[in-house]
Amino acid sequence: MLEDALTVHEALAAVPEHCREILDRFFARDESYRTIGDALELPAGTIASRISRCLARLRDFLEGRNQPDNPSSPR
Repeated sequence: MLEDALTVHEALAAVPEHCREILDRFFARDESYRTIGDALELPAGTIASRISRCLARLRDFLEGRNQPDNPSSPR
């Protein structure tokens, strides 16, 4: 469990700041698209698409960590 949390923390550090902020607001703070959009002065639909793109970046990072030829992946 702790290892998973550290992995997610590392992955979040690897994505751009705007991704960290949007993902934190949506998942950790449980804010709605509208609340996030109001805070960032963006339409709610833009928030939805950014969450999707940012999650894809996280997934790509995490999948890259688990590749056998990746020197930073655990053996």
